[in-house]
Amino acid sequence: MRLVKLTTDDQPVFLNPEFVISVRKGMKDTAIQTVAAQYIVKEAPEVVARLLGAEELAVDITPALTKSIDI
Repeated sequence: MRLVKLTTDDQPVFLNPEFVISVRKGMKDTAIQTVAAQYIVKEAPEVVARLLGAEELAVDITPALTKSIDI
C-alpha cells in the first residue's frame, strides 16, 4: 500500500491513491474527494494529481454560463 502525504490547515494527511475519486481546484485550496471523506489541502491540483500517480490531467474547459438565457 502506497500513501501520499499532503498538508492541510491542521495536520498532514496520508492518502492511499487507490481510494481517491476526484481532485478539484478551489479558490485558494484543493479539494480531494475520497471514498470515505473530503479533504482540503494546500498543494496545487497539478501537484496533487502527479503525487497520486496521474499520467495525464483531464481539464474541463467548457465555458460556464454566467447569466440565464430567457427565451
